[in-house]
Amino acid sequence: MDNKVNISDIAITGIGVISALGIGKDAFWKNCKSAKNAISQIDTFDTSSLRSNVAGCVSGFYPKQYMPAMAYRRMSNISRMAVAASVEALKDCTLSPKNTDKDRIAIIMGTADGCSSHVEKFYMSLLQDGPRGTQPFYFPETVPNAPASHIAMFHGITGPNSTFSQNMISAENAILFARNLLALNQADIVMVGGADEISAMQYICYDSLHGIQKVKTKASDDISPVHGNGFFLGEGAGMLIMERLESAKKRNAKIYGLLKSGIITSGKGAIGKYEPDITHLSRAMSHALSEAGMKPSDIDQFNVSANYCKELDQGEYTQLKKIFGSSIKVTPIKYLMGEFGGAGIIRAAASLLSLYHQISLPTVHLETLKDKTRQPLEWNIHSSNEVKTALMTSSTFGGSSSCFVFTKSENE
Repeated sequence: MDNKVNISDIAITGIGVISALGIGKDAFWKNCKSAKNAISQIDTFDTSSLRSNVAGCVSGFYPKQYMPAMAYRRMSNISRMAVAASVEALKDCTLSPKNTDKDRIAIIMGTADGCSSHVEKFYMSLLQDGPRGTQPFYFPETVPNAPASHIAMFHGITGPNSTFSQNMISAENAILFARNLLALNQADIVMVGGADEISAMQYICYDSLHGIQKVKTKASDDISPVHGNGFFLGEGAGMLIMERLESAKKRNAKIYGLLKSGIITSGKGAIGKYEPDITHLSRAMSHALSEAGMKPSDIDQFNVSANYCKELDQGEYTQLKKIFGSSIKVTPIKYLMGEFGGAGIIRAAASLLSLYHQISLPTVHLETLKDKTRQPLEWNIHSSNEVKTALMTSSTFGGSSSCFVFTKSENE
């Protein structure tokens, strides 16, 4: 085999999802295609003194269903979710690390905030008990690459292991790096994931900075978001199994779709701010289409980064309209599950499941991204529709954007 492989011949053969929209691929897909709102009241820590008390929280997740207590008892919640997603993905693609060269399996993760709950616990033990009383068993989970390390140890994988952290496009960085490892023949299988958790410290910081929706509600109340009023914070873990198309065909693997292109661009956004009009997103989309050998009219589905922040939603509206026109319909999944750095993997899973099942994702009109008065949100639910190509955009505060193009596999 040549050292370099066509980058458009990368197949996704396994999916694992632990998210507010569902535990497991099947539950996630059921709720995703029906546009179920997974934003709910937080019940894991006290929010009485905060402006907000809702988020896209994962519920009903029990790590003992995926691993023995000996394995998960000292893991943080984010590591537990990441390992569980990896178990789901490997099972889905019918691959066993025991029967594969473990040196040729890579684990690439993306996370924005890592294990913020253990950072808080470690710091609080320092404040309460001093340097000599600090709890050492909290420290290993404070580093961002802890989830990737736990996945490697749990499965006994010894190949490349890296973690990317770039705000809300952390998982997108992981996908691109995974593609490059496969294209350069430096790995045969890549487990690429994204994960983040909601913790009290993290939520309080976002709330204090007025970055999240100002919503105070009781569990039984309906949550009515306001466009331009910040995002809902979310959490979860997703895992994709990526391999070269030649390898997937050889073992008759189920192929959810192909990654045809992927681009990351940078802009001039200030720290904690989106760049006005997000002009770098237009470059990302144009380059991704060019790399995939496609025209704007070739795209069937738009999985967009919109999260209720005024700068992001209106900027994305402007750039999408410039390239694709104002008549398109888009799918802002983060409206349903919240915003977090590892969300890109779960959003990609939604597009891939749509391509595989040939059922289009629920959509809203593009104009919705700039319309702050449209209440309630009107989702268009389609039972079926031909979906051959899916475009996924992502943008983050600080000034970076990405664009991916996925296509239906000819074998499916």
